[in-house]
Amino acid sequence: MSELRPGLTLTRPVRDVNGRLLMGEGTLLTERFISVLKAWGVAEVAVLGEEPSCAGDGAADDPQQDADPGNAALAREIVALRLANNPASHPFVGDVHRLAVARLEARLNRGDSFRVPPGVTPLPLQGPPSQAPLDPKALAESNPVIGAMPEVLARLAQVMDDPSAFPVELAEIIQGDPGLSARLLKVVNSPFYGFSQRIDTISRAVTIIGVQQLSALALGMAVMDLFKDVSHASLDVRGFWRHCLATACGARALASAVGLPNTERYFVGGLLHDVGLLLLLLREPRKECAALELARGQGWTLCAAERHILGLDHAKAGAALLKTWKLPPGLVQAAGYHHKPLNCPEVREAAIVHTADFLAEALVFGSGGQTVLMPFSTEAFDRLGAPSGVACTVFERVENQLDHLERVFMSHGAN
Repeated sequence: MSELRPGLTLTRPVRDVNGRLLMGEGTLLTERFISVLKAWGVAEVAVLGEEPSCAGDGAADDPQQDADPGNAALAREIVALRLANNPASHPFVGDVHRLAVARLEARLNRGDSFRVPPGVTPLPLQGPPSQAPLDPKALAESNPVIGAMPEVLARLAQVMDDPSAFPVELAEIIQGDPGLSARLLKVVNSPFYGFSQRIDTISRAVTIIGVQQLSALALGMAVMDLFKDVSHASLDVRGFWRHCLATACGARALASAVGLPNTERYFVGGLLHDVGLLLLLLREPRKECAALELARGQGWTLCAAERHILGLDHAKAGAALLKTWKLPPGLVQAAGYHHKPLNCPEVREAAIVHTADFLAEALVFGSGGQTVLMPFSTEAFDRLGAPSGVACTVFERVENQLDHLERVFMSHGAN
């Protein structure tokens, strides 16, 4: 412990003698955190140095891959077009540029194919069509496919937003859904938490992880279940959820890196941030498909295309839906402001999801439905006080955990 210094990153969770999580994997150590560890009497921790190496940085140089010299140039071209709204002058954006090029080149060398995105076509001067814009509240309340919020979701939302809720109350709710219970236990026993001993019951999981933390994960899974049958030719739905899971994983890692508590709530904020896109596909399929095609074919951002065709974007639609369901305000704001975090009443919370969403899209973890990314708010990011090199830390966490999370979250049922 005497060798610990600020700037090191935990590579394993730190727990007390009873197994309760004290600090999560990925926490960036500060003087205060080191003092806390010493006060708790923690004898040893596993850390990563101040200059971590990213797996993505050297992936293109893997001697096992047959590198094509043309792939490096193609990767740079594709990334430059995808990130055309985001010049690499800011340190974080520059790191994302480099990671994106290295990762894309490695995938090209493995034989993956990528279409070169179109250049950015200027937006038209006229506003949305002459018809009245869709009302997000009416859109959320009248959707015939989703219907009213299920009782289990309402109860989970209530527990998640109640600091005085008892563990037995949450355990009872979760145990009422065998499929949800089974998948939660898979997450609890995965590298996502890294417990040394297996946890076999929901009651034990609630005791170790915490009421608010586990209720957040359960709520995210329950919302995904509502959309499990959504499919559409214009959207790779599995790729969409992979993007959402990558954003969720990245948001949790980033929240941990900047020292925020209860990182699971940021995980769920990332998981549900794009739920409005599915709502628009269900409620206005023809118009949302037209917006998706406009974004892909003309290099517009998806939000701009949606506002042009529907009069509102998926961020507003998603916030309206989560608000209609009376989910906690933090989740509503994460959905509503994930593209404009500076407009959010709680800028830091929205900035976490905004940053994770940008990184997940830039590094092509799944698909958010567009080829040219939205402008990244460097001002909102700077307010987080994130450490230098955090893009690398978040990238590594997503790459290490995403495949397992996808298998668990995308399974429906107990098996």
